Amino acid sequence: MTVCLCREQEEPRSSLGPDELKQAMKKIKDEMKASSRDTEQEDSVASKYRTLEELKKDMAQLELLVETDGQIMKRLLEQFNSSNSTTEQRLTILQELEYLVHQVDNAQVLCSMGGLQLMLQGLNSSDFRLQESSAFVLGSALSSNPTVQVKAVENGALQTLLTTLATAQPIHVKKKVLFAVASLLRHFPYAQRHFLSHGGLQVLSELFRADRGGVLRTRIVTMLYDMISEKEMISQAGLDLALDTAHSERVRQYSQVSLQGELLEEGWCGLVPQLLESTEHDYREKVDGH
Repeated sequence: MTVCLCREQEEPRSSLGPDELKQAMKKIKDEMKASSRDTEQEDSVASKYRTLEELKKDMAQLELLVETDGQIMKRLLEQFNSSNSTTEQRLTILQELEYLVHQVDNAQVLCSMGGLQLMLQGLNSSDFRLQESSAFVLGSALSSNPTVQVKAVENGALQTLLTTLATAQPIHVKKKVLFAVASLLRHFPYAQRHFLSHGGLQVLSELFRADRGGVLRTRIVTMLYDMISEKEMISQAGLDLALDTAHSERVRQYSQVSLQGELLEEGWCGLVPQLLESTEHDYREKVDGH
């Protein structure tokens, strides 16, 4: 019996011809290039933007560089007190402080830092420019700020202001000091009572008589008119406030301010009519009301 030997089965050959294989290789190469370009583009775009951690770090550094108003005022006070600071630099500092204290909180913070004493010292300066600027900052800090008004009275501001008004000063200094006095007295009957008991009306009478140009006269009468008006408004408030404890206390305090009686005693009825010759309608109106 003849045995038939079979050859081992050959492995299948590639079904791709030479040209087809070449095209397939080219396609793979092109795809690899495209993929590389996409990766490079992504890297390029990513390089233009910072990571979240980098942004957080930058923001933290910026926060360190931004000064709060309190930090600014502290720095300004330190510069003002520095022996190396010139008068011109101090005047610039006072200008910056005047801008800041228009905010109620800033004015209170400035006082807590010793700024109030600094302004009072400035009023005693031998440089009229420092006197004027100090009075301006003080008046702005006092405006509509009961907390600062109380601290100012406690620190003897009223006496310092009246002394400055009573001594020989340029008119531009007296204008700013009058502004500070008016800001201290406004809606503050306790200070008004001390103003009267410390000869405030006598000081104003002398200023009024000496002011031939009328610049100070109109400011003085306006301040006195406002004081009389606010007392009348408190006294004539509606009955619905009669049981309000705070209102009752204010009425009691204003009752101790005898401004109109002292105006009569000081002869203001003979002084004030001089302003009727003024061409300013507002001033004439205040004089008529007074």
